[in-house]
Amino acid sequence: MIAGHVYSQAPRCAECDGRALLVEEAAKALVRESLGRLTARRCPRDDGWHVHDPATERP
Repeated sequence: MIAGHVYSQAPRCAECDGRALLVEEAAKALVRESLGRLTARRCPRDDGWHVHDPATERP
């Protein structure tokens, strides 16, 4: 699966609860735009990145 550049158009990772699979730059841009409320982590199953909201969800 090829990671996406736009969250709403990114493929979903079946192994990670359907999270958007993003390229690193897109994931980190979302973290910056959220003023650090989101975190970015490399997908453990695929070649891409996921964003997480640590205040409301498990990693």
